[in-house]
Amino acid sequence: MKYFKFLLVFVFIGCAGPRTVYDYDDQVDFNQYKTFRFFDDIKLPVNEIEAKRIFVQLENAMIEKGLAFRENPDIFIDVQLNQFEAQRNSVGVGFGSFGRHSGISLGGQIPINSNTLTKQFTIDFVDAKNDKLIWRGFYEDDFPNNVEITQKEQLYAEAFRRLLSKYPPKK
Repeated sequence: MKYFKFLLVFVFIGCAGPRTVYDYDDQVDFNQYKTFRFFDDIKLPVNEIEAKRIFVQLENAMIEKGLAFRENPDIFIDVQLNQFEAQRNSVGVGFGSFGRHSGISLGGQIPINSNTLTKQFTIDFVDAKNDKLIWRGFYEDDFPNNVEITQKEQLYAEAFRRLLSKYPPKK
């Protein structure tokens, strides 16, 4: 029984939440950046309505960080989105026995249908004066497909809050 509890805890730990990674130029003083704007040529692999929803939530997260949207910004922001259906949702079932000189083993997996899409956001901050990458953030999580619009907005807002949680970096 105690092994079953251990296995259950291990399964839940293996199904961890979002993954966030950051990188930045440690020679940059991030306090000098007060304004931002998105690059004009960003194309996300979603429809226009969904893309607008993403940009609005990212803009709100930037404003929460104390930056203002301007036409002539201190930093330009590039957004990349990769999304795919994860194939990792299944339950394994196995039976077997092993005799003295022979063995029999059966195994298989039962797929668990899931209405989620794994989304990976990569956000780049580029210094507008010298056109150099100064900060990059990566966020990956599973997003449910069939949810209300307000719930989608909340999911994106939380994703960008987590993504920007380490901006500006502390030295």
